[in-house]
Amino acid sequence: MRRRIAIIGAGWSGLACALALIDAGRDVTVLDAAPQAGGRARRVQVRLGDRRYALDNGQHLLLGAYRETLALIRRVGVDPDVAFRRLPFALRYPDGVALVARRAAAPWHLAAALLLARGLGWRERLSAIGWMARWRRLGWRVDDDVAATALFQGEPRALVERVWEPLCLAALNVRLADASAQIFLNVLRDSLGGDAQAIDLLLPRCDLSRLFPEAAAREIAACADLRLRCPVQAIERTSRRWRLALRAQTLEADAVVLALPPDRAADLLRACAPADATRLAAIDSAPIATVYLRYPPPTRLAHPVFALRERPQKGDFGQWVFDRGHDDGECRGVLSVVVSGRGPHLELSSACLADAVARQLGATFGLPAPLATSTLIEKRATIVPRPGLVRPPARLSTPGLYLAGDAADGPYPSTIEGSVRAGLAAARALLSDA
Repeated sequence: MRRRIAIIGAGWSGLACALALIDAGRDVTVLDAAPQAGGRARRVQVRLGDRRYALDNGQHLLLGAYRETLALIRRVGVDPDVAFRRLPFALRYPDGVALVARRAAAPWHLAAALLLARGLGWRERLSAIGWMARWRRLGWRVDDDVAATALFQGEPRALVERVWEPLCLAALNVRLADASAQIFLNVLRDSLGGDAQAIDLLLPRCDLSRLFPEAAAREIAACADLRLRCPVQAIERTSRRWRLALRAQTLEADAVVLALPPDRAADLLRACAPADATRLAAIDSAPIATVYLRYPPPTRLAHPVFALRERPQKGDFGQWVFDRGHDDGECRGVLSVVVSGRGPHLELSSACLADAVARQLGATFGLPAPLATSTLIEKRATIVPRPGLVRPPARLSTPGLYLAGDAADGPYPSTIEGSVRAGLAAARALLSDA
C-alpha cells in the first residue's frame, strides 16, 4: 500500500511541500480550514465605497533574491517576467531622501547607490559603505545572537532611522531592538549583499492568489486530494498510522506535515507531541496593519512605493505606501499603507487608524481626503524573530510528524521565501525518511 501524506495548511509553505511530494510520486492530501488556498498571502475582496477591489490580505513585496519562490511560480506555469514588474531596489522618501541601486555588477551596484544617495550626508554614506564591507568580510555572522540594535552601535542616527530601522521593519516585522541580529544579517546577506538582481523589487501585477496559490491548488486538485473548508480538529497516533479528526469523518495518514502558524500547530500537537507543542507555543507573533485608501482615479504617486516617516507621537503611523494603480489598471487611485509590528496604532479603532493614515498622506503628498478606506489587521501575521530564537526543525521529535511554515527552523523571518523554503525542507526530510 502506498504511503499517504497529510499536509495541514494550504498556504504557500503547504503548497510548496505538496508540489514537491507530488513530483516525487507520493500520495498527498492537503487540508485547510479556509475556503481558498494561500494562507496569509492571498486575495481578499475589499470594499472601498461603492466598489469592491481584488486586493491582498496585506501588502507583500518580493525581492529578486526569492529564488525558490520564483522557481515555484514557474513550476505552476506562471511567468515571473509577466507577473511582476521588476525595478531596481529603491528606498525613497517623499521629502527627497533616496537610495536607489544602480545597474552594475555587485557590489558596485549598491556602493554606487550609497555614494549617490540623496538627502544623506557624506558621513552617513561612507558609514553605510563601511558597514556593508565590514559584515561582508565577517561572512554576515555574529558569534552570539543579540538584538539587531547592537549591529549599529556608533552608526549615524539619521542612517539608522532612515535606512536600517525601516528595512528591519519591512523584512522582520519588528524593530531593531526586538530583532535577531543574525536573522537580520541573513536577510541583508541575500538581498543587499547578494548579486545585482538579488535586491530588485518585484511588484506583482495581479493579486497574490493569481500569482501562485490558485494555479498550485488546481494542479494539486487534479492529481492529488485537496480539501478546503476542511479544518483538522485533532491528530492522534494509532498503532501504525496517524488519525486526523475532521468535522464529520477521520483521515488516516502515514505521515503528517503541519504547515501552520505556531499557535495552531501547538494546539494540534499538545496531546501527541507535547514537547514540540511547548516549543511552538513559546514563539510569539506580531501584527501587520494595512490601510487601503481610494482616491479619485487621476490620483497617482510619482513612484510605485515610498517609505514614510513614522512619528507615532504626531499621529503618523504609516511606514510604507504603495500605489496599486501603477501596475493594475483596475486599482487606479487605490493606495495601500503598511504599519508593521506593534505600536500605539493598535489602540485605535480601524476607522481612526484609517483617518490618521489619510491625514498623514494628505500632509505628505498633498492628497485630498480619500473617497473611502478599509483597514485590515492580521493580529498574528508573522513570528517574532527574537535574538536566540530556537525554532523546531522540519523533522519533529515524534516520528511521522513534520513542520513547515514560519515556525520551522530556517535562516529567514516570516517572508514568502522563508515559507516556501520551509515547505521544501519538510518535503525533503519526509522523502529522506521514507
